[in-house]
Amino acid sequence: MKKQFAIAASVMALAATPLLADMHEDAEHEFPLTMDEFMEAYPEVAPEQFMLIDTDGDGQVSEEEYDSAREAGIIGGEDDI
Repeated sequence: MKKQFAIAASVMALAATPLLADMHEDAEHEFPLTMDEFMEAYPEVAPEQFMLIDTDGDGQVSEEEYDSAREAGIIGGEDDI
């Protein structure tokens, strides 16, 4: 019985992995993102970091700004994947 439970738990954990990954870094975003939308998607990012990501200061993060922030390691570091 314990072996069956362990197998079932393992299968469930493996099945949930793609869902968890999709909730953050690999999730598709509709750009531009307002500060509220961005902070909801990335609650670990402080408002000061949002201002660094929003390089043109328009209060929204474009896809280009998002990509630049990922490349710079501001968001989406290797630990998040």
